[in-house]
Amino acid sequence: MERLSKILGPALAKKGLLRQATGAQICFYAESWKKVPFSVISFSNGILKVSITSSSAASELQMLSEDLIDFLNRKIGKKQVRSIRIINRN
Repeated sequence: MERLSKILGPALAKKGLLRQATGAQICFYAESWKKVPFSVISFSNGILKVSITSSSAASELQMLSEDLIDFLNRKIGKKQVRSIRIINRN
């Protein structure tokens, strides 16, 4: 049985929606990563933008950012996420 992404990928690309679908998938997987509490704002051009309410959590996420990037790229199956931008909302 074929993977759904092999069927949907070309159809989404044909309609010009593959980037948006991939971005939504990355945001979904980022929300499931539970090591540090944050809220996903957006994903665009390889940059995942997240919001954090405490500076200590922001520091912890900064230290673990490579782990999050690796987790997301493994879930997607290719190197899509290049960096994380942390917005501290106190």
